Amino acid sequence: MTNLVKKILITASLFISSSVFSMQGLSVITITTDDPEGYVKWLTENTSVFQKAGGDDVSSSGICSPMAGGREMNEHYVWSMHPSTSAMLSNRQFTDEDAQRAIKSISSKRDLVRRDMWSVMKGDAVGEAGTTNANYNVISETDDANAYLAGITALEKAANDNDFAVSFAFYISTVGGDRAGTVMVSVQAETANELGRFLDQRQSDWMSEALSDFDVVRNPLEDFIMNCSTLAVNN
Repeated sequence: MTNLVKKILITASLFISSSVFSMQGLSVITITTDDPEGYVKWLTENTSVFQKAGGDDVSSSGICSPMAGGREMNEHYVWSMHPSTSAMLSNRQFTDEDAQRAIKSISSKRDLVRRDMWSVMKGDAVGEAGTTNANYNVISETDDANAYLAGITALEKAANDNDFAVSFAFYISTVGGDRAGTVMVSVQAETANELGRFLDQRQSDWMSEALSDFDVVRNPLEDFIMNCSTLAVNN
């Protein structure tokens, strides 16, 4: 293990032990629809309804559409960030009458595939409402989340040192069903082109060195690339 990873691992361990009781939450609802554009239009038009229903329990929300990967055709991932696990589990958006009325209006045009909840071990910047970005996500099994977190933090630093404008987030499954015990790494760039430029470096010397510790700390299960939009931010 490189000295950089060792140093970051110590820092990550201290961070996790001090913040485990106030972790932010990421909830993701996966849907499929034969009318992706219509669904995005419906969600955008009703974002204020869901934002009002969620209140302070939702810090931001948006939607992602896969460019590659995904389990089903026409998948979309409706996401929301929460200040804590308690807030994520409040479910106020699913009991509010106006929110339920909005959901009922689209229920015949989309299928709910799954719900996932993740705890945020390393967060990422969320743009203002109306901004977009591209993400490359990898879901993995690991017996040492701290070591994996140290590794991706080292990779992020190496990428930035080599002039790649990407950032990394790291999530651990809160309640995942078949994803129980898994973690998810998300690499974010402002554009798909910048994300692709970073992914082009996977055989480079600097990235190979940063990735050298990954194989012993995680077993990748699935990955996918998405275009994401932020629809609301609770300031």
